[in-house]
Amino acid sequence: MTWDEYFYNICKDVGANSKCLSKKIGALIIKNNYIISTGYNGPPVGCMHCDNKKHRQYIFNKSQRYIEDLDNLICPRKKMGFNSGEGLEYCSAAHAERNAISAAARLGHSTEGATMYTDWIIPCFECAKSIINAGIAEIVVVKLDNYEKTGITGKYLLEQAGVKIRKYYRRGDSGDNR
Repeated sequence: MTWDEYFYNICKDVGANSKCLSKKIGALIIKNNYIISTGYNGPPVGCMHCDNKKHRQYIFNKSQRYIEDLDNLICPRKKMGFNSGEGLEYCSAAHAERNAISAAARLGHSTEGATMYTDWIIPCFECAKSIINAGIAEIVVVKLDNYEKTGITGKYLLEQAGVKIRKYYRRGDSGDNR
């Protein structure tokens, strides 16, 4: 098994721990082939997430939209008709990449020169800013797609800052999905 396979498999397991009702994403920060931090998309430590009925009720009340069927475990933003990346003011979750950086900081681990693995696409604009400021040197993703559909992309910022973006090829993959 290669290091990439090893870290990718762990990344998938970390993402599976997410309570997000929309997408389960994992991220690892690696330094000298040691895992220094993990993260998955979810709320700040100690805060409720959308799998909590009380929290869903609060979100729907704040949105001033009457939503029936609070027992249905579906992403509130999707239920309100928002597309991916929209209506984020109704989501308490942070992306896996930012949660991994925050965990490293909380635990006192330097991320300078580290590599970040994620089981998703190129990180979003906001995560890219955090990745750059954390000193992460390389991002390994499973698909070279941009998160953003318009405006400045995370890829643009990462490339501008000299952060290497590399695609992880799973067994059986061919091509580079550009």
